[in-house]
Amino acid sequence: MKSLEELGTTGTAQIADLIPKVILDEVEEAARARRFGRALVRINEDLVRTKGRSIVVGRRSTLAAGTVGEGASLKSSVNAGTLVYTATTITPVKVGTWAVITQEAIEGCELNLIKDAITEAGIALADKEDQDIINELLTTTNTIDALAHGTWSVNAYNVITAAVTAIRAKNWTPRYLVVSPAALKGILLSNMFIDASKYGSNEPILTGEIGKIAGLKVLVTTHIPDNVALVVDPDRAAWMAIRRHLDMKRWDNPDTDSIELYFYTEYGVKLTDPDACVKIVNIS
Repeated sequence: MKSLEELGTTGTAQIADLIPKVILDEVEEAARARRFGRALVRINEDLVRTKGRSIVVGRRSTLAAGTVGEGASLKSSVNAGTLVYTATTITPVKVGTWAVITQEAIEGCELNLIKDAITEAGIALADKEDQDIINELLTTTNTIDALAHGTWSVNAYNVITAAVTAIRAKNWTPRYLVVSPAALKGILLSNMFIDASKYGSNEPILTGEIGKIAGLKVLVTTHIPDNVALVVDPDRAAWMAIRRHLDMKRWDNPDTDSIELYFYTEYGVKLTDPDACVKIVNIS
């Protein structure tokens, strides 16, 4: 399969054909380089392989273990209880964007203009997906007031550790801190912050990741309000159900003498365990 650049060396007819697989690969590459939200949730793709419109995912409770004396009853010694599953229904919605490539751009083999249109489509879809994930995580009612621990710009570390402790108290493992650029000052001033440039070459770095604090990877994004932050256990907090991977429709529009590309995907995001996600409020 030829790349977009390789198509440009074969003439305008090949560019006009704009092989769908090439375009989808370009859009997906642009989206993958931009998005980060999928790192914060668990992914379910069952609906891609079935005809259903919704999927039910379960949140399970935990069990306890303890010491049992000789001849003692296990039930009397350990208050383990019974696993309880809470069902959550996720109904994916359709998300899309579109791009226009003019006949003039095709005839002029203006690959930069064509690639820009396709790249911007991927960026738009990635931003929409990330925003949807953040918005759903922000619905958690499990909150910590930053003001209760002092001014964020001075005591950000104390606030963050309080959120970490709250999640670990539920036996979950927080791994990410999500903040806006405006909230960075308090983090960067802390001597507990580790810059991503000091990780070493073997550790992967996510899009938007700037470093670590209190054992959390710090992700910076404009998709979260300036006055809040999120501490997340991505293995427990939420699910993202994908029903339709990136898809494309093409229309040769005679009215505008251009090719119109329509991109679609379908997914849904649901917070399933508020205990695994803490929203820090009143960041000043």
